[in-house]
Amino acid sequence: MKIRTLYFKVSDMDKAVSFWQTILEVEPHKTGPKWHEFMVGQLRLGLLLNDFDDKFQGSNCVPVFEFADEELPAYIDRAKQAGAKVLVDGLEDPNLKSIVFQDPWGNEFELSRFHD
Repeated sequence: MKIRTLYFKVSDMDKAVSFWQTILEVEPHKTGPKWHEFMVGQLRLGLLLNDFDDKFQGSNCVPVFEFADEELPAYIDRAKQAGAKVLVDGLEDPNLKSIVFQDPWGNEFELSRFHD
């Protein structure tokens, strides 16, 4: 068994695609009016247009993206420049090694150093 895709519901597809392209520096590999999908390693990160009046504020799914120490600062900078809000900055804590962000739609995601 494996997890194939994690996705966020978004209210503005164009802004969400731009946000994730800025952070990931990759183009979506699948696109459509209501669905965009990015390949992140072996996992697909999807964006689903919430055009069915589903009331939501964020999600309970928090994807964690891990990076080598020398790569992490650039991804953190891109997330901040794209408009992500820092919720928890645990980079100085040797037990956490990560920073938790919230995207403009209330979804949380984490950028982390590689864990042993």
